[in-house]
Amino acid sequence: MDEDAQNVMMEMQQLQQNLQEVMQQSEQTENELNGVKKALKELDGDNGQVYKAVGDLMVAKDRDEMEDELKERKGDLNARLKSLNRKEEKLQDKLEETQGKISQNFQ
Repeated sequence: MDEDAQNVMMEMQQLQQNLQEVMQQSEQTENELNGVKKALKELDGDNGQVYKAVGDLMVAKDRDEMEDELKERKGDLNARLKSLNRKEEKLQDKLEETQGKISQNFQ
């Protein structure tokens, strides 16, 4: 295998690793987003006292303030998820391009 082919193979391996990392980050972000959505849904149906976990403690929190915090977090997570999805698409495209180069080298 010549040096160019080795470089392309190394690039492909790096792209695969980066893609895997981005996919894991997307999954973690989606999980956190689902938790925030669930918390907002619970707040919507509850007019009683709300608490926030701070370390090992549960601290009483103003309901409206908590709702605002969760909505802001939801927006942040949605933006992060969109960014990760765009990054994943770019990596997929680059990976396909690199696989094409490898196929050409072996023909």
